[in-house]
Amino acid sequence: MKLKSIFITSVCAALTAVFAGCACRNSQNQKEDAMTLTELQDRMEIRALVDRYAVESDRFNHEAYREIFSRDITIRQIFEDRTNEIKGIDEVIRIFSASGSTVKISFHQVGQNYVTFTDDTHANGTTYLTAIFGSDPVSQLFIRYEDKFEKIDGRWWITDRDQYFVYRK
Repeated sequence: MKLKSIFITSVCAALTAVFAGCACRNSQNQKEDAMTLTELQDRMEIRALVDRYAVESDRFNHEAYREIFSRDITIRQIFEDRTNEIKGIDEVIRIFSASGSTVKISFHQVGQNYVTFTDDTHANGTTYLTAIFGSDPVSQLFIRYEDKFEKIDGRWWITDRDQYFVYRK
């Protein structure tokens, strides 16, 4: 966690120098630059949640979800013919652990991640990914996440997820 904080601080400091060199020097522009840097840091933290979910899923480390999803998370897995709804972090971990117990391969490749902020502590995001999952045979999945994020006690959490299974082969 400390390394992540140092990295984010370093990136923000570097970007501050870039923005400062490009911006006019009046107080209004300096205020806008500060908001931009906060938003950039928030975006990086949100992206880190999405990426960490993929990594921990591939490691079958479902307990790590407690650091990614809020306690009252709702995940809807949306397939062509049905929707499964999972409520609460304990249930998410139980179900994902059970489904992963017979799987030999899990490989998530995260693609685009587009985030919009509704206010300083709430955001919505769309993430596309490809996953290879299963045993013999494995399935290739094309998935889209529609996430809601909330900043609680100074850090971001995924609080709601619609997980669309767009294509499977």
